[in-house]
Amino acid sequence: MHRDTILVTGASSSIGCEIIRQISTKDSVILAHFNSSADRISALQKEVQAKIVPIQADFSRQDDVNAFIDAIESASNFPNKIVLLAAPRLTLTRFKDLTLNDFKHQLEIQLYPAFSILNHFLPKMAQDKYGKVVFVLSSYTTAIPPAAMAHYVTAKYALLGLMKSLASEYASKQVCINAVSPSMIETGFLNNIPDKIVQFAAQQHPLKRNAVPTDIAPTVKFLLSNDSDYMTGINIPITGGS
Repeated sequence: MHRDTILVTGASSSIGCEIIRQISTKDSVILAHFNSSADRISALQKEVQAKIVPIQADFSRQDDVNAFIDAIESASNFPNKIVLLAAPRLTLTRFKDLTLNDFKHQLEIQLYPAFSILNHFLPKMAQDKYGKVVFVLSSYTTAIPPAAMAHYVTAKYALLGLMKSLASEYASKQVCINAVSPSMIETGFLNNIPDKIVQFAAQQHPLKRNAVPTDIAPTVKFLLSNDSDYMTGINIPITGGS
């Protein structure tokens, strides 16, 4: 039986908080990454059974990412489970108006930290012959994406490629690496999206609503559990039939 040490990036987001609520046990340690919302992590510490270790890092800065990894290692808190959730807030920008920096910003916060974290901790999981990794992607990787999100969608596809490649490479080491791809989730992540677009998406959805964090967290919990030991390299759509 493995004692869970679970690293969650983007832990202070609405989805991150809900995932922590659902995976928390009295014997688990959760390494909760946040950038600026320390108050949300503090509130979770009072709410759940798990020991929560808050670790601040601005993932747009590689020095912060390196210090983040060092902080985990110096405390000997090697994670045997990782949830990769961190992403900048979504914006709608036509391709003709995007710059290379817009693409770099998405990759700097989503792809590069994922690479650094996994590059550091996957060998330890492989040595222990046990590990779980869950990427939180987007339903845009499973269907036709909407217009004006090329920078965001490109980063998600890059993560999908990383997930697939690592799942193939580490399957023989008993490390299961999967992804979930939710459709639109009503959280603060959508604050820069016009309300009418969010409302229209709900109206057009088969269930007549957008997703909420409690729709997503159970599948992440399953992929982190031993019940998913025979699953790797899978990208699970959580779309309510859309």
